[in-house]
Amino acid sequence: MNDLESFENGSNTIPVSFKVIGIGSEAATIIEEVKKFGYDCVECLTTDSPDNCIPTDDDKMAIIVACDDVEVANKIAKNYHDAGVLTIGLLYDANSICYDSIVKYASLKEFPDIIKSLLQPIVTQGYICYDFNDLCMTLRDTGFFMTLAAEGKNIENTVINMQKSMEEIDLNKVGYLSAHLYFNRQIRPYIKMSDMSYLSEMLSRFPDSVNVIWSVRFDDTLPTDIIKFTIIMAGKELK
Repeated sequence: MNDLESFENGSNTIPVSFKVIGIGSEAATIIEEVKKFGYDCVECLTTDSPDNCIPTDDDKMAIIVACDDVEVANKIAKNYHDAGVLTIGLLYDANSICYDSIVKYASLKEFPDIIKSLLQPIVTQGYICYDFNDLCMTLRDTGFFMTLAAEGKNIENTVINMQKSMEEIDLNKVGYLSAHLYFNRQIRPYIKMSDMSYLSEMLSRFPDSVNVIWSVRFDDTLPTDIIKFTIIMAGKELK
C-alpha cells in the first residue's frame, strides 16, 4: 500500500468561530468571494460600525478587510485584538497596534486568494497536519505578513516555481513561515513521502532565524495533475 492509501481520513480540531469581516460597501465583493469557499466554520459578514461587530468568547481569529473606512476597521480590529483574538488586517494605512499582522505587497484583487491561503490549511484535512495553533504561531504579534502561491505538475516542479517567486525576497527579514502543499486525492501518480525531499531541501536553505512549519493537504477542487504550493511568511521587518 502506498503512502496516500495508508492515510486514514479524519477531521482536524478547528475552532468554532473564524470571522472574515468586511468594512464598508467596497469590501462586500471580497466577502462574497470568500463565502464561495464554502468553509462551514468561517463566518463572513460586512458592517459599517464597530457597534455591530463585537467579539465573543468563541472567536479565535478575525480577518478584517477594508477598501476604505480605515478608521472603522481599526476600531473593530482593536476590539478583537484586545480580546485576545488573532487579528489579521487586509487593508492599507492600518494602525499596526490594532492588529497582530497586516498584509504587505498585495492588491485588492488578491485579497480573496490571500484569505484562502490563511484559512485553507486550518479548515481542510491534511496528509501532514497543520492547525490553528500553527497559524497562530506564524502570525501572532508579527506585525506584517505576505503570501505566495505556485503550481506545478509534480512536487519538484512546483517547488522550483515557488523558489523563482521568492528570488527577490530577503528571508533575513522573515521571522515565521508556513508552507503548504495541496493536491487532489485522486492524483496520479500517488504522492509518496519520498517526494517531500524537494520541499524539505528548499526549506533547509532558509536562514536559521526563520521559524518554519509545513504541511501537506488535500484540495479536491484541483485538477488531478496539478500540485499547489502556498507560503505564508511574517515578520516585523517586512515593512
